Amino acid sequence: MSSTSLSGRKLVSTLLETEHYESLIKDLTCTKCRKYMKPPITLCVDGHSICGPCFEKSFQCHICKKEFSQIRPMVLESLANKVLFPCTNGGCPKHATLPQLERHAPHCQYRIINCFMSRVYGECKWEGRAGEWMDHCFVDHKEKVTDLPFITVRDKWDGKRTEPVLNYFLLRCYEKVFNVYQIYDKRGGRMMWTVLVNDDNADKFYFEVDLFLPNIPSKRIVYRRPCKCEKDADFLEHTQNVYIPVENVFSMLDENENTNFTVRIGEVENLPLLEAPTQSESLIFLNNEEQIVNTDIPS
Repeated sequence: MSSTSLSGRKLVSTLLETEHYESLIKDLTCTKCRKYMKPPITLCVDGHSICGPCFEKSFQCHICKKEFSQIRPMVLESLANKVLFPCTNGGCPKHATLPQLERHAPHCQYRIINCFMSRVYGECKWEGRAGEWMDHCFVDHKEKVTDLPFITVRDKWDGKRTEPVLNYFLLRCYEKVFNVYQIYDKRGGRMMWTVLVNDDNADKFYFEVDLFLPNIPSKRIVYRRPCKCEKDADFLEHTQNVYIPVENVFSMLDENENTNFTVRIGEVENLPLLEAPTQSESLIFLNNEEQIVNTDIPS
């Protein structure tokens, strides 16, 4: 990186920290809800500004109690579209335009969260920065997290379970964090596994579910599916999840009524392509006049 680029970044960083810039941010902050204002912005007849959501819920200015003006504050709205606003999560150095900041906020490593493990397993009371959550999990939930690209599970089947999410695991690999869900769809009569990762190109990763019986190598169920992005709100509706009928899962319970399975993560680019069958292999083309039979079998 050139020295000119570095000096430019330092200049921008210094500017963002000045009292002048902080004053500009204050002027672009709604005086009612204390949130950053983005167009449309409304003024009262005395010039007090208010953001769009607050205006829709107000009949008069909350400061001077006067009516609102019909004049658009074009300069103020232009500034609101150009200014780099600081992230509101304490300690976060991020400055960005409002659209960029809205995309950043749900994934900010400085936002305060509760431990997601408590939603599945209960009990955990941890609260802290999102960026510190994995370290917490490796200390307090170490049996459910791993730095390996796979995790092997032995889970006692409990027919009295009522919550749909049976298990939740974290795999930290390929410089990503993969969220593994095992869900029991009782109404649909099936078991589901899915893997989410915070990557817009999530389908460059795949996951395998390998359901097995430790002492009977001839019985095994293996599925492979693409991973999905955490931003995919309807990920449970995807046909690309692993679905296994519960009767098949129950047939794989061991003598202690445990399910045994491994979830593996891999990169699609490293998967070998399937080779086309040779003519020495028996092939049947349904609804096609062409047929190839095994030429190696003597008549």
